[in-house]
Amino acid sequence: MRDLTSAAGWLCACAALALPVAVRGEAPLQPERPHHNLYGVTGLIDMPSAEMQPDGQISITSSYFGEYMRNTLSAQIFPGIEAAFRYSILNDFLQGGTGDLYDRSFDIKFRVLRESETWPNVVVGLQDFLGTGIYSAEYLAASKRFFDGSVVLTGGVGWGRLGTANTTENVFCSAIDSFCDRGDFDGVGGEVNFGRFFQGEDMGFFGGIQWDTPIEGLALKVELSSDDYAREEASGQFEREIPVNFGVEYRPVESVEIGAYYVYGSEFGVRLTLSGNPFSPPAPFDTEPAALPLRHRSLPPADAPAVGLGQTVDLVTGTAPIIDYREAGLREVTLETGADGVRRARAVLPPSADDACPAATATGIDADLEAVDLVTFARADGRVVCTVALRPAGERAIRAARRAAADHPTGWHDDDAERARVAEALGAALSADGLDLFGIELFPTRVRVYVENRRFFAMPRAIGRTARALSRTMPASIETFEIVPVENSLPVATIAMLRSDLEDFADQPDGARDVWASATLSEAPRPDWSAIEGTDDLFPRASYSFGPYVPINAFDPDSPLRADLQVLALGTVEVLPGLSASTEVTQRIVGNLDDIERESDSTLPRVRSDIAEYFRTDTPVISRMTGDYVTKVADDTYARLSGGLFERMFGGVGAELLWKPVDQSWGLGAEINWVQQRDFEGYFGFQDYDVFTGHASLYWDTGIYGVAAQVDAGRYLAGDWGGTFSLTRRFANGWEIGAFFTLTDVPFDEFGEGSFDKGITLTIPFNWLLPFEGRSAYSTTIRPVTRDGGQRLIVANRLYPMVRDADRGGLRTRWGGFWE
Repeated sequence: MRDLTSAAGWLCACAALALPVAVRGEAPLQPERPHHNLYGVTGLIDMPSAEMQPDGQISITSSYFGEYMRNTLSAQIFPGIEAAFRYSILNDFLQGGTGDLYDRSFDIKFRVLRESETWPNVVVGLQDFLGTGIYSAEYLAASKRFFDGSVVLTGGVGWGRLGTANTTENVFCSAIDSFCDRGDFDGVGGEVNFGRFFQGEDMGFFGGIQWDTPIEGLALKVELSSDDYAREEASGQFEREIPVNFGVEYRPVESVEIGAYYVYGSEFGVRLTLSGNPFSPPAPFDTEPAALPLRHRSLPPADAPAVGLGQTVDLVTGTAPIIDYREAGLREVTLETGADGVRRARAVLPPSADDACPAATATGIDADLEAVDLVTFARADGRVVCTVALRPAGERAIRAARRAAADHPTGWHDDDAERARVAEALGAALSADGLDLFGIELFPTRVRVYVENRRFFAMPRAIGRTARALSRTMPASIETFEIVPVENSLPVATIAMLRSDLEDFADQPDGARDVWASATLSEAPRPDWSAIEGTDDLFPRASYSFGPYVPINAFDPDSPLRADLQVLALGTVEVLPGLSASTEVTQRIVGNLDDIERESDSTLPRVRSDIAEYFRTDTPVISRMTGDYVTKVADDTYARLSGGLFERMFGGVGAELLWKPVDQSWGLGAEINWVQQRDFEGYFGFQDYDVFTGHASLYWDTGIYGVAAQVDAGRYLAGDWGGTFSLTRRFANGWEIGAFFTLTDVPFDEFGEGSFDKGITLTIPFNWLLPFEGRSAYSTTIRPVTRDGGQRLIVANRLYPMVRDADRGGLRTRWGGFWE
C-alpha cells in the first residue's frame, strides 16, 4: 500500500511541477470564488490548495466528521495572505479515547506566485503554527485552472502532519541533520513552533481535482491526502482505510457554502461556511435622501465691460475643424502661462476684421502652440472681441474672471441681526442632513463652521454636505469655507476650500478628487468656546440611548460560543464643551455566559480570569459610570481626564495625552491610571486589589492596504510590564480586522494555558448591513483563552480613535464620498 500511495504522491508532485508547461490553461475573466475545506481555509477537502479568496473575504466555517468538529474564522487579510483561527472539538481524543480535547490553533498561507496564463498559483502555508501543535504542518502547493476555469488541479508537498502519508525522505533532512528530528510539542500551548517548521524524516505528497459543474454553484472534488490520522486512530474513534477523499459542494447563494464528503474510506463529513466581503455589502443600496445641489452665486455676464472677456465661446465639448489662423489674417499670437497654470493665447485681429468672433481659428492656434486652454481675440487697440475656451481649465478661468468682476457687498457683516439669521439658516440646513452646528465664526469673506457629525460613517460625506449647506446659506461675499469637524467636543481638523473651486468642480466627473487637490488641511486651533457664536447655547445638554446588547465569549477552552442577550441603557450629560458625565447600565435577559464553570488557576492577580463571576447576576449592573474632561492643550495635542467606574471589573482615575498632527501619519500617546478591582455585584463596591497601570503608545497609519500599526508599552492590570503589538486593516467602509499579541515579564509557564495574550479584533459597521447611514458598529475581540497576564484597562473614550478619521490619511481614504 505504501508503494501505491507513494507512487500516487509522486504523481501529484509531478502534476504540480508540470502545471506551467502542461496544457496552457487560462483563468476565466471572472472565475468562481474558491471553495473552503474541512479546516475552514481555501482548499480541497481535507487538504489545502494554492487558491485564495478575494481580497478582504471573511468566512466562518463549521465542519464535522469522525467525532471531530472544527470551527474556523478565516480571512483574506491581504490579496496574497490568508489567515485563520480554529477551535476544534476532538471527542474522546485524549487518554486512550476517554478524554475530550478543545483545541485552538492558527494558520497562515502566503502566495509566492500568482496564477497567469502559463504559471499556477503557488503558496507556502503554516498550519497550527501557533497552538498546541495537534494539527501542526507546513506545505508548499500549486493550483491551476483549466477549461475556462471550471477545472482546478492542485498538487503539493507537506511536512509534519501533512507529511505522514504518501511519503518520501524530507529533502531538508537529507541536507541538514537537524531537520530530521521534528520532535513533539512541549509547552502550555500558544507558542510559535519555530523549531518544527519543515522538519521531520519524511515529507508527504497530496493533490486533487475540483470540477465546477455546469450546474451553477455545484462543485465535485476528489483528493489524495498526505495525513495518516495516526493519533485519531490510536484513540479508537477513527479508522483510515484509504488516503482518498470525495466531496460534493454547493453554493446556493454567494455567502453560503455547504459540503458533503466521504473521507478516508470510513467516514461521512459535512461542512457549512458563511462568508462575506467588506467590498460587497449585502445592502448596497442607499435609502438616504439625496443631498441638495450646490448653489452657485450670481455672476455678471462674460461680455460685461467689467469682465473684459467679450463674447465667450465654449469649444471644450464636441469637435471642431482645425483652421489655420494665418489664413484669417491673424499675425500677432502670443502665449503665456498664468500663476494659476492656465495657458492663455492672445490673438490680434487684422484691421479689416469685423466684430464676429473667429472662434474656429482657435483650434488652429491650439494645434500650433500645443495645449492652449483659452484664446482671447482682441483689436489692435486692446478691445477684446471674444474669448474661446478650449479646455476645462479655460472654462474655469472664464468663471474666475466673472467672479473677480462681481461686486459682493459685505455690509451684512455689520448687522447683528443678519449674522444671526445666517447662522440660524445654516443650522437648519445642517440639521436637515443629520448634522449639528456646534459653533460658527463669521467674517466678511470667510466663515469657520464647527460641525458635529452624528449621522455619516464617512467623515468626507459629512464635510461635503456641510459645504453644500454653506453654499446655500452664506452671503455671496464669503469665498473661503473652513469646516472643522468636532468629535466629543474636540475640534479635530480644519478643512479649508474656496467657494469658487466648489462651484467649478461640482459637476465634474472627478469633482471629489479636484476638491481634495485644491483644499487645504490644517490643525484645528485650540478654541475659546465662549468667543464662538452658538456654542454656549448648546450647554448643558443631555443624550440617551436604549437598545439590545450581545456580549460574546467565543472559543474559550470549554465551549466554542457563549453569549447573553442584554438590554443596554446609556445616558450622557455634557455640562460644558468637553466636560461630561456618562452612565451605562445593562440588564441580562437570557443567555449562557453564567455557565462558565472553569475556575481560575492563575498565580497572578485575577484581573480577568474571574470574569465568570461578573456574569452571574440577574439584576441590573452599572457597566460604566465616569466623569470625563477632554480638551486641546495645543493645536495638535489632546488631553483627557477621567474618573469613576471605567468598566465592569475596574474603577478609578486616569489621565491621557495624545500628540497627533493632522498632516502626519503617526502619533504618540501616554496614559496613566490608578484603578481598583470592582466587586462582582456590579454596583459601587470594590475588592482589595488596586494597581497603577499605564502605557506609552505609538500609532502609525502605514498607508499600505489601510493597515494601521499600534505599539503600547507599559504596566498592565496584573502589575506585569511589557508591550502589546497590533496590526489592523481598516477598510474605507468601516470594516476592521486585526490581530494583536502581548509579551510581558510573566514567563509562559506562569501565564498558563496559551503562553501569552493574543487575539483577533473585528469591527463591522451597521451601515454595511443596513440600507441607511449611521456611525455605529459592532466590535468584538476573540481570544483563544483569557488569562491575567498582559491585560489592559478598558477605557471607552481613548483619544486616538476620536481623531484618527480626520487626519490626512483618514480623510483621503474616504474622500470619494464627498459629493454623495
